[in-house]
Amino acid sequence: MRRKRKSAPLPPAEDSQGSSTSDSPDKKLRFGNNPVVVLTVGPEKTRFDVHKRQLCELSPFFDAAFNGTFREKAGTMNLAEDDVHAFERFIRWVYERHVDISLECPLHGDKFDKFDFLMTRMREFIDLWILADKYDVPILKNDIMDMLFQTLKHGSDPALHKLRSPRLSDIRHIYANTARGSKLRKFVTACNAWLPLSQFFTGQQGSNWLRDSPEFGTDLAIEFVSRLQGDLGPFAEGKDASAFLEPVESDVESRKR
Repeated sequence: MRRKRKSAPLPPAEDSQGSSTSDSPDKKLRFGNNPVVVLTVGPEKTRFDVHKRQLCELSPFFDAAFNGTFREKAGTMNLAEDDVHAFERFIRWVYERHVDISLECPLHGDKFDKFDFLMTRMREFIDLWILADKYDVPILKNDIMDMLFQTLKHGSDPALHKLRSPRLSDIRHIYANTARGSKLRKFVTACNAWLPLSQFFTGQQGSNWLRDSPEFGTDLAIEFVSRLQGDLGPFAEGKDASAFLEPVESDVESRKR
């Protein structure tokens, strides 16, 4: 007598979005069932439409704003104080996980001012770090800091030899927009204490500026004391950027991978 063949198991059912109902919660779609929030940035209220899941997974600030008890109505938020160009780079990083700034000088003619180019790029790094700090995204802050550290320590372009610290106006901007003890403050202080000093801190101009910026002057003095006591400093051979990096919670780091 012929044995009855067993029927093959049916494939898992799919929902209306095309995903398997047997998938675990971790295997969620990246863009499906992922609403868009609207962020208007800067005085011109430039509009950014951003997928909520990508934004909120990386930023506790936006997670609380759009998913918390007092969440923003209609999924919109106005960020009038933010710089639109820095915010553009921030959103590109959210999607691409790549900092879209480079300190590598492009090839140009003799009239191209490499130092001015590098200072402009440095300010872009600073503005993006401050934005990441504001929205509590330590992974981005660490990406920026590692790029700055590696470039200033190991950069081969001769123009980088003059770029050992942000401009005084940029340092003032940093201290106006960061909290005491921030890693960015620590970095610019270390640049001026351990790397060859720039011309900004010579003569009466430098003395006047330090007197008018007591927080930076105090931090710089403390760093100089460490140097006088024989500390090799954060830029010594074999050192990496760890002194300037933020702790990252394991769950956030796992989402990055």
